[in-house]
Amino acid sequence: MGARIVLVTASELPAPDDELPVARAAAERAGLTADVAAWDDPAVEWASYDAALIRSTWNYPSHLDRFVAWADAVGAATRLVNSPAIVRWNSVKTYLGDLAAAGVPTVPTTYLAPGESIALPGYDDFVVKPTVGGGARGARRFRTADAAAAPDHVAALHQQGFTAMVQPYQAGVDRDGERALLYFGGEFSHAIVKGAVLSPVTGVRGEESHPNVRPYEPTAAEHTIARAALAAAPEIPLYGRLDLVLGDAGTPIVMEAELIEPNLFLGYSAGADDRLITALNDLLAG
Repeated sequence: MGARIVLVTASELPAPDDELPVARAAAERAGLTADVAAWDDPAVEWASYDAALIRSTWNYPSHLDRFVAWADAVGAATRLVNSPAIVRWNSVKTYLGDLAAAGVPTVPTTYLAPGESIALPGYDDFVVKPTVGGGARGARRFRTADAAAAPDHVAALHQQGFTAMVQPYQAGVDRDGERALLYFGGEFSHAIVKGAVLSPVTGVRGEESHPNVRPYEPTAAEHTIARAALAAAPEIPLYGRLDLVLGDAGTPIVMEAELIEPNLFLGYSAGADDRLITALNDLLAG
C-alpha cells in the first residue's frame, strides 16, 4: 500500500492553484493516497499522513510567526516537505545575505528595518519590497522621476511591520527575461523564462504574476549558480526554484531562491509532475 500524503494549500488564496490537481494526479498515478488541506485549518490531523508537501500556502506572509510555528509543529508530527528549517530560513528574504556570504552572486540588497532611518541607495532605477512576501506583492519599482515617493513606500511597509529591502532594478529582466530553474530531489527537472512582472509605467505588478512564460534551456553558468544557491540552504530541499537574471556584466545572478511554496511550472515540461512525486517517493523510501 502506498504512502498517504497531503498537499498543503491555504484557506484563502489570491488566485487559484492550478498545479494542485496536477500534483495530486501524479501522486495517485504513483500509488500514493493524496489529500489536499489548508495549513491554517486547525481541524487537520497532520500526524495521520506520511508526508505533508507544501504547495500553495500563499497567505503566509500575513501570518509569518503562525506559519513558522505551524511548520515546526507539523515537522514534529510527520515529514514536512520542504522542512521546517528551510521554511524558517527561506520565509524572510534576508537569506539573500546568506547566499552572498557563501559566494553566490545575488542582486545587491539593502535592508531597512522598522525604526531605522530611511536612507535609500542612490540608484537611478530600483525596487522596494518587503522581506516577507511573494509574487511581487508589496513590490514597487522607482526611477529618478518618481524616486521621491520611495520613502513613503518604505514607511508604509514599516507600518505593516515589514522590513523593507531595496535593490537596483535588473535591466536584464526587461532585456532577456527572468529564468526559473527547477530542481527536484537535488536534480535538475526543467526551466522556464518569463517576462518582467513590474510595470515600467506604473512601477507595480501587472495583472499577470508570470507573464510570457515559455520553456528554457539553462546555460552551464546558470546551473552552477543555481546549484550553489541550493547548497547554501540549511539542507538540500526536495524541490527548489531558483530565479536568475543576467546582470549588467552579462553573467547570471540570483534574484530569489524559492524553496517554500513556489509555482513549479509543471505544465511547461513533460513529466515534471511525475519527477516531483518520484523525488518525494524516494525521500519517503529513505
